[in-house]
Parts: sequence; structure tokens; C-alpha cells
Amino acid sequence: MSGLFSTLVVLHVIANVIWIGSILAVAVVIGAHSGDAVTRGKIAVDVYGKLATPAFVVSFVAGIARLALDTQYYFVQTKFMHGKLLLALVVIGLHHVIGARAKKMAKGVATESGNTAILAVILLLSAAGAVFLVVTKPF
Repeated sequence: MSGLFSTLVVLHVIANVIWIGSILAVAVVIGAHSGDAVTRGKIAVDVYGKLATPAFVVSFVAGIARLALDTQYYFVQTKFMHGKLLLALVVIGLHHVIGARAKKMAKGVATESGNTAILAVILLLSAAGAVFLVVTKPF
């Protein structure tokens, strides 16, 4: 793997670790039972804006750049990337849903986290599934 390819993969993986950890932290904060909903929402929005979203952007840009540099490898020679990208889309969607819930709580529009705990579990399982596919390359 050339220097540019390696750098993009390293950036993508580091950003993913920060992104997934921080968006799960957002879900934990808004789902906590201590403190009022607005305060939990404000703390969660801080984590979302300062960690989760910037890490998501770095991950997305590095991942797209890496794919664009060798589409033949990822989409023709190996097939695992199709499943990995599907799971990544699920994670991206849930990232935005959890972030929107945090913003509603911070504004006082929502007072409960709703089904955020379930969404966080789905996000975690989807991220783990994507990692499994990339590491094992089963097809």
C-alpha cells in the first residue's frame, strides 16, 4: 500500500474510533437519568459538535478518497465493500438521528431520549459488522 493509501486508511480508522465512541457517548448522555433533560442535551450537543461530527467528516472524506483512488479493487476484485458501505450508511443515518435528538433535548423540545438506547445498540452492531467485513474480507 503506497504512502497516500496508507495515510488515508490510518486517518479513516482513527476518525472511526473517535466518531463511533463519541456518538455512543452522546446516546449515553441523553439517555442518562441524572440531571435535567436540557442540561443532558447541551452536554450531548457539545460532544456531538466537538467530537462526533468532526470525526465523522474526517472518516467520510478519507474513506471516499481511498475508494476513489482504487474503485477497481474495492468494487470489482473484492465484494466485502458493498456490505461494509451498507452498514456505514446505517451508522451515518443513526449518527444524525441521535444528534437530532440531542439538539431537541438541548432546546427543551424533547424531555426524554425515546428509543435512543435501541438506536445506539443498532449503531454499535452496524459499526462492528463493518469492522468484521473489512478485517475478514469474507467475500
